[in-house]
Amino acid sequence: MSRSGIVARVTSRNARRAFDFNGNHPAVDFINTVNARPVFTRDDFATADDVFEWAAAAGLPTKAGAVNPEPDKRGFEAIIELRENLYRVLGPLAAGAEPDADALRFVSCRAASAIASAEWVRIGSALEPSWHESSLDAIGDRLADEAMSLLRGPAIARLGACAGCGWLFVDTSRAHARRWCSMNACGVRDKMRRYHRRQIGGVRQA
Repeated sequence: MSRSGIVARVTSRNARRAFDFNGNHPAVDFINTVNARPVFTRDDFATADDVFEWAAAAGLPTKAGAVNPEPDKRGFEAIIELRENLYRVLGPLAAGAEPDADALRFVSCRAASAIASAEWVRIGSALEPSWHESSLDAIGDRLADEAMSLLRGPAIARLGACAGCGWLFVDTSRAHARRWCSMNACGVRDKMRRYHRRQIGGVRQA
């Protein structure tokens, strides 16, 4: 069962699976491909194929049936390294702290390399970077650039973390008071905990 109501279902070689996209930003959703933060016990990315499936579900340009071209798993290890460094940058910011300096340097260097390798396309009156190659490197390039855009923009002030599982999100609620990854997941579990505490308190008083 999915953690939330916002999912994209894709077919893998092994089983039917669902990815959640409650972060309201591609780099944040990328960070949330584990079951909890800062410590996780399940990773949605076991192989390069999982990354391609997630990227397709996230709307990133990929080719059907694309596979990791790196037989030594370099590309897969690099995309996981990017994800964990992104968390070391955005996780502290969501808590009102300073990002890890080494991680920020890593992400900014990756984003600079991505821009250097991008093709530029006109969208309206603006030029935007584009990575047409369907590879793990291209997925990482796009996500690194998206992360730097988030860091430079006003949405970074609305970055938060779920009070239950620690997943990150950009709070787009009207009151800017979001606490949960989803009310259907951690929000419901919190309501159940508070209900049981009230029930136990009532029994003790009786």
